[in-house]
Amino acid sequence: MRRILPALVALLVGSVVLLDYFLENPVLNAAGRFLLEGAIVLAAFALLLGLWNLLLVHERQIRRREPGWPASVVILLSTGASLALGLAGWGSEALTWFYRFVLFPLEASAGALLAFVAVSAAARAWRLSSLEGGVMLAVGAIVLVGTLAPQGAALTALGPLRDWIVSVPAMAAVRGLLLGVALGIMATGLRVLLWIDRPYE
Repeated sequence: MRRILPALVALLVGSVVLLDYFLENPVLNAAGRFLLEGAIVLAAFALLLGLWNLLLVHERQIRRREPGWPASVVILLSTGASLALGLAGWGSEALTWFYRFVLFPLEASAGALLAFVAVSAAARAWRLSSLEGGVMLAVGAIVLVGTLAPQGAALTALGPLRDWIVSVPAMAAVRGLLLGVALGIMATGLRVLLWIDRPYE
């Protein structure tokens, strides 16, 4: 019974939400909305548990002076500041300032580092004298130079080639990845609904 009950709950909830997506029925709509709102509430509690676990882990690292404990101090201080700003009120000036001048620049910096990581990986692959590594390095260089070249420079001729690379082969690869992710999610959901996988046990 301990194994069958979670499987029945997962099958029932998954079937109701799936049918609500494809069928137009008032009862199904109400049930699907109720289950989705319940999932949102559970996710909120899971977020709180994750935050509590983060605080416990880093507090223990600071107390025991484990290697890397100064980073734990920074993590706890930034977490506390973010939480205080969020509780101060959504849409407040302090929270807007935090998003505009702290969070967004950090995200932009992390995104900018990805370009250098990609070029570094291509250079390492190119050192192995492989054709794929050379192509990857050349394409990465064309995209970077075509993006960063100032207006009026001779290198701006690479702009149309860069646009073609981004809009045709790169977009095709992204669409392939998204299709693969969607098919993987569908397969995982079906395996849970058909009791092949039981992650709740």
